[in-house]
Amino acid sequence: MSGQIAIGNYIAQADNGATANLSVFQVAMPAPPDADTVDQAIRLLEHLPVDPPAEPGALPNHSRMPLAPNPLFTGRYDELHWLSAHLGTSAVQAPTVVLNGLAGVGKSQIASEYAHLYGRFYAGGVYWVSLANSAKVDSEIAACGGPAGMSLRPDFSTLAMEDQVSLVRAAWQSPLPRLVIFDNCEDESLLARWRPPSGGCRIIVTSRRSAWSPALRVTVRPVDVLDRADGCRLLAAYREPVSAEDEEALSAIADELGNLPLALHLAGSYLSRYHRVLTPAVYLRQLSDSPLIDHRSLTAAGISPTDHIQSIATTFAISVDGLASEPADDLATTCLVLGSYLAPGEPIPRSLLKALLDISSDADDDLDLEDALSRLADLGLAQLIVDGTPRLHRLVAAFVEFRLGSDEARDHVESTLWDFLSTRTFTLSSLSRAEYEPHLRVVAERAIPRGDLPAAGLANTLGLYASRRGDRETAIRYVEQALSMRENVFGVDSPETAKDLNDLGFAYLGGPTRTLGEPYLERARRLWDPLKDGPNLAATLDNLGQLYLASGRIEPAEDCFEQALAIREQELGEDSYPTSVTVQNLGAVARARGDNRKAAELFERSARIRDALGDRGDPNSTARAHQLSAMVRDELGDVPAAAAHWRRAAELSRQALGPMHPNALFASVQAALYATENGDPSGASELLKASQALRDGLDQAQALAHMSGIDLNNLGFACWLSGDYTQARTLYELALGKDGSEPTTLNNLGMIEERLGRYERAISYYRRAMEGLANTVVANSRSTALGARILNNLGVSQTLNGDSRSGRESLNLALEIRGRLQGTNGADYAVTLRNLALAAQAESRLEDAMRLAEQSRNILATYSTVGSEYSRTLLLLGDLLAEQGRATEALATLELAAAARSTTSQPDHPDLAVIRWRMASVLQSLGHDEEACRTRREALRVIGKCMGPDHPWTTRLRDEVAACASAAAGGDPEVAASSVSPR
Repeated sequence: MSGQIAIGNYIAQADNGATANLSVFQVAMPAPPDADTVDQAIRLLEHLPVDPPAEPGALPNHSRMPLAPNPLFTGRYDELHWLSAHLGTSAVQAPTVVLNGLAGVGKSQIASEYAHLYGRFYAGGVYWVSLANSAKVDSEIAACGGPAGMSLRPDFSTLAMEDQVSLVRAAWQSPLPRLVIFDNCEDESLLARWRPPSGGCRIIVTSRRSAWSPALRVTVRPVDVLDRADGCRLLAAYREPVSAEDEEALSAIADELGNLPLALHLAGSYLSRYHRVLTPAVYLRQLSDSPLIDHRSLTAAGISPTDHIQSIATTFAISVDGLASEPADDLATTCLVLGSYLAPGEPIPRSLLKALLDISSDADDDLDLEDALSRLADLGLAQLIVDGTPRLHRLVAAFVEFRLGSDEARDHVESTLWDFLSTRTFTLSSLSRAEYEPHLRVVAERAIPRGDLPAAGLANTLGLYASRRGDRETAIRYVEQALSMRENVFGVDSPETAKDLNDLGFAYLGGPTRTLGEPYLERARRLWDPLKDGPNLAATLDNLGQLYLASGRIEPAEDCFEQALAIREQELGEDSYPTSVTVQNLGAVARARGDNRKAAELFERSARIRDALGDRGDPNSTARAHQLSAMVRDELGDVPAAAAHWRRAAELSRQALGPMHPNALFASVQAALYATENGDPSGASELLKASQALRDGLDQAQALAHMSGIDLNNLGFACWLSGDYTQARTLYELALGKDGSEPTTLNNLGMIEERLGRYERAISYYRRAMEGLANTVVANSRSTALGARILNNLGVSQTLNGDSRSGRESLNLALEIRGRLQGTNGADYAVTLRNLALAAQAESRLEDAMRLAEQSRNILATYSTVGSEYSRTLLLLGDLLAEQGRATEALATLELAAAARSTTSQPDHPDLAVIRWRMASVLQSLGHDEEACRTRREALRVIGKCMGPDHPWTTRLRDEVAACASAAAGGDPEVAASSVSPR
């Protein structure tokens, strides 16, 4: 018999005592491909392109691919690129990848597109197998061996199903490269059973399941929705926009549908079918005005590119109905229902989810929650991002709310969210608030139209969150709505409105219209009952004090703070957190009066209170108290105390925010910088580490829009210290957009412009900073440490811009202030001495310049012989020595400058490049031309990268390097000695 082999011959008993010979056969397995065929197939696979081919190609003979190429396929370059990288030549037997994602996200469509684009490189063929119905998998496998597949033998269709399957599986275990796609595999056991255990097959699995047993050796690729641009392109493929209004509407439709490919396909088909009577704008209004999940466009749409269900509701219902078979399903269902009322598409912090579920953080509850979230992910109802935080697609949320939601669930979410967030408004960090605010906004916006008290509470809290991130306009709008709702319920003069009045006044603080908040705060002050509402009255007094202080009314500000302090100390205790807030505010009053010693005492008292609270306090606020203490101690010239406060601030910031948070990075850089200036030998290495962490962390930093101007400014300064001027400038400009004419930010922008060679713009920023300082509440503002810093920087830019006379005037003013604040042995005093030496150099008073520079060096050496300021002074000294013809001494001094700077900066810091540049000129004067050229080229590489191609230093260096190259080629050009005078 053709295609069979004998496996035995037996004598059997027949009727009437007779015997019979019996032969037993089994289906013969197909012969394996010969070695040459396999070698040719592997060589073909080695040509598998990394980038997707432009057009689909013909599939190899004997492939089984029921899906045609989809001419409307859009985007997914990264996914296709990833598949080709994982499914080429491999030493692994049957390498397997899983495309995982929620229902309708386009997993099968990606697999189909890959098959049509890359299938030609799999000589053994492409085989599409549906695992959606476990009872029919054998017939799916068998179909791959019949006439529409591999045609394993002429009588294949007459064989028993078991034999057909065996033949296919045997063929798949040959070394011939094949592409097998297991579509809709939701059960690990199905993959384990049907995947060939060895051989040359490359396997793609599409599945909603996200977690797979390590024993299966699969590599998972999560598939997300289309990005916005591709979502719009897909809709436009169905309904080409004919106007700007159409384009805008299609973009909004894509957003409304969450860029889910199945939903976009259904919507696009609907728009195409009814194009004569339905515009995109009208369709968008229909989606917005009706229950989204129930719109007729999302229920059916003709031809499916993947032969899957053409209904969003039915697709999701299959997943939801699966929540009835495992122990974790009750908790999973509750998670799903409560999560459907939160912000769709936004990560749901686990802390918030636990609050909604009223579960603790003990080990068993954490395990139960993990099981529940894993179930939702495996059913494609939730996505778990890298850290396991869940999020729901907007259409999943709409379906779950539509089918399983209730008023009780909604009310529970509202009340729990308010309880959870209202008490954390002033303790959460800016990035933590950014995690919760989208959910608060969605829940509040849905509640506000009711106008009841729960809605008022949510609106108030949302306003405070907006205020905390500097969005005063939004804050005022929401708190006004909260106030209006409470006034409608309780009356205009009810004490129940006092909190909203206080919070509305608080929302005006910090902006140019802060005085508009005064009437609200005064009304709240009158409404609070001192006998019953003491702590609340103290909060209002604190806010009034801040308003008065920001408006220049120091006396009434101090009176409010002292009243608030008396209340808080009496009712809450001398060591309570609110008490520390008022103490810190009194420190701000002392600083405004120019009494930095008293300010330091008060800031340090606030820090001690918060330190003592430990776990009961907020480490981020404690870090802020130490930062203020460090700044004032620095202004007093007490570098050791400033260093200790920065060290504590960095420790607390890392604890509260994590080591890569921008604020923690800033504090770490400052701590290391001050440790270096204080002579701590470990400070230099720590500064290098912190600077590198800052560079790495900036790539990961999220939600800059939610950071305050102070935080952005601080982060920008940390970038400045590390030599990343471009990033520093970006952050300063963001800070200026939030804080308007804040003198510190304007000063820092001036530093950037000066370093980039734009001296006129730098001078403009410094003058604006001085004007802004004069408009603040600080008494004798020009005589403060900040005033001295701005004057010092202004003098440098004026000198570098050719106006050394004005530069000297500004620098002498700065020197007088710094001498009075710190004494004549302070580090800042020494910096200004150096800059006066720079002005003397510009006026050719080299003897005066040497004297001033040496005096600066001697003072700085008492603090530390490493770091930026000491090395800059040595650089200037080397420059002056070179001008006097003392080249050997100049080179030795410049080498010391490079050594001092290299201990606290990365090798590509621009300060080091400037020192090397100056060394090149000295080396050339000593006859070391080859070394001078090599040093110039290295300096040009760094300065060109950091300063830009058009910076004066870059241009000058480029000319010098070209002259070096010409000289090396036999020319004899004159290379002018560079005159570099950095600060």
